[in-house]
Amino acid sequence: MRELVARVMDSRLADLLSLWRQPGMDDADPLIRFAAHADHLLVIEAEAGSNRYAHYGSAFVTCFGMDLGGQVIDLLPPEILPADRRFMLEFEYGFVSRNARPLWRSYTAHFAEDKVETWQRLVLPAGRDRLVVGAYPVKPITGEGPSALLNLLIERVPAVLSDDGMIVDLALSLGAFCDNSRHAAELEVLATRDPLTGINNRRHFDHLAGLELDHARRMGRSFSLLALDIDHFKRINDTWGHAAGDEALKSFVAACRVALREYDILGRVGGEEFAVALPHTGLDGARVIAERLRRQVEEMVVRPAKGDLFDLTVSIGISTNRDTDVSIASLLERADTALYRAKNGGRNRVEVAD
Repeated sequence: MRELVARVMDSRLADLLSLWRQPGMDDADPLIRFAAHADHLLVIEAEAGSNRYAHYGSAFVTCFGMDLGGQVIDLLPPEILPADRRFMLEFEYGFVSRNARPLWRSYTAHFAEDKVETWQRLVLPAGRDRLVVGAYPVKPITGEGPSALLNLLIERVPAVLSDDGMIVDLALSLGAFCDNSRHAAELEVLATRDPLTGINNRRHFDHLAGLELDHARRMGRSFSLLALDIDHFKRINDTWGHAAGDEALKSFVAACRVALREYDILGRVGGEEFAVALPHTGLDGARVIAERLRRQVEEMVVRPAKGDLFDLTVSIGISTNRDTDVSIASLLERADTALYRAKNGGRNRVEVAD
């Protein structure tokens, strides 16, 4: 097996693995230790539960047409990091971080409109919540025999390596079972959408809203957030049943779509709790949108399959971004406080955070 791995693994990655095995990795500066590979190297640092590119080699800039140095990977939009690549990267980085074992794999991808290449990559734990990723283009291995079989294997499933470069396990992931990018995109939908209403779930709402907040901070633009709660929702479930409650939620979302702008971000963050991110919107604009949404819900009538018709109302809290807001959580907390004031003030009303 050692000779087979040596035949298939690119010699530059073998050198990278050899440098990694040297003592003192936890205290070493990756860009010094792996200086010969800097152009083909990524250095990734954990940051508040996310991963950030601390170093983005020039070879990746050339291949992908942009420099992502300093960018938080979790916040990259889908046009930069498509669903299929995001799945694999999240799995690889999470696996290596948890298990502190190197991962080796091969992949063939479109690096430009007319440029298809095969690359091999190593993901290495580097201590201090860091990862080092080295990747190089290689010539595809064709034909039959053990080398071709191993190459096919590592293109489908990342191989877990021992310190001396032996394959000791396979790192199976959802990505390994996706036949193509369409399947991966379908999994992305399942992971990001609320199954009942079809809008963003809590995790994906936080992600998309976080992108907009980050953009607003960098560009010095306004940003607002609405916290929404359907009034007396428990009474609907208790009186007409959960099926009627589901109809109420779907009708509520339909009303929100009418009242909101195309680029506003709507998410379900709890049972009957929703949130809306309003890019490029200050307090005055947020008030107008919130009142329009409140009236739209107030005027609608829910028609459940069984039972009587009934009305809905919604209470809304508004918060706007401050210089100290580095995450959606702080805006949502303030909007929730305003929302509870709206509830305590009689419901079916809009309140603004202090």
